Amino acid sequence: MFIRNVIYINNLQKSFRFFGRQTISIIICLLSSFISMAQDVHFSQFYAAPLYLSPSLAGSTDGARLALNYRNQWPGISKAFTTSAVSFDNFFPRFKSGLGVQVIQDKAGSANLTFTHMALQYSYNIRINSEWQFVPGIQFAYGSRALDFSKLIFGDEQIGGGASGSWDRLNNEKTEFVDFAASALVYSQYFWGGLTLDHLAQPNHSFLGEEIKLNRKYTLFGGVNIWTEKRRRIGLDRAFAMSFRYQDQLSFHQLDAGFYWFNAPIEVGIWYRGLPVFSNVNSRINHDAVVLLMSYKYGPIRFGYSYDITISNLGLQSAGAHELSLIFEFNQKSQLRLGGRRPAIPCSDNSNPLDVDAYKYSKKKKRLF
Repeated sequence: MFIRNVIYINNLQKSFRFFGRQTISIIICLLSSFISMAQDVHFSQFYAAPLYLSPSLAGSTDGARLALNYRNQWPGISKAFTTSAVSFDNFFPRFKSGLGVQVIQDKAGSANLTFTHMALQYSYNIRINSEWQFVPGIQFAYGSRALDFSKLIFGDEQIGGGASGSWDRLNNEKTEFVDFAASALVYSQYFWGGLTLDHLAQPNHSFLGEEIKLNRKYTLFGGVNIWTEKRRRIGLDRAFAMSFRYQDQLSFHQLDAGFYWFNAPIEVGIWYRGLPVFSNVNSRINHDAVVLLMSYKYGPIRFGYSYDITISNLGLQSAGAHELSLIFEFNQKSQLRLGGRRPAIPCSDNSNPLDVDAYKYSKKKKRLF
């Protein structure tokens, strides 16, 4: 997440030369920065990881959906961050409800600092009027952090050749906690907006036997379908949309904003991550990355690849970040959804993961090209 991208950069520049060895370098960065301020995993393709973005997106297709995500952040730095996620959700029209489950695992460092997150989500569809719908959502989650102490080497061990006094501070190799989240989504044919409140329980996650809580995270997301065109007879499917995601945790802020262009079966996207009007750690300008996306849709399957071009102080040392996503939708029955309408985020039905079929609306679409 953004805290990872901001705080870690400052500590990393000091200890970069130690990476690739079986040392405590990356763990010290993690313990000194992240434990005090918390960290969350991060996906650049945030709409391709819908259940991580918001519990309100559970059941946001007209049937079942399986999503797989993988992120390798800063591959130029040995054993920095790798994140894997799998989620499944389904819409139940009889109950106007969606259910979803997700599992996420994040690993970092030579000592395998591992974060595991499992969540169960529920959403309920409420039709406000003929144009707008409202979807509240809730999430119950279990989380754990684990550290392989056997791979830790402290500085006083190397100097003195004996046991380190730092071992006395490490009380637990694993921490476990329960957490909650709540969300809300409103949408029409052309606009959508949502808010997610995560870490409502503010669980303790310290390895040191101290009370160090996860700070609440606020995520605001939304966008507009600027133009869509669907012609089923000739298989034409084109769209152009703008979307954003703003995140706030403790005193740190981050904005992702960009555009998607879909011309079946290819989609491309570009967006900027940062918030230069606000400074973050050490009053540094809040620049992070420019993200490029390309995806391919084949029937109910959509495969996406994105690359983060790092523009922060970490620069070329990080080698950016690679991210893969695979979404498979099945048992889709659009006529069963309340009002015949599914949320409209943002342009491609598999891309992000919601869509509006043109034939469901009487208003004529505008042609862009």
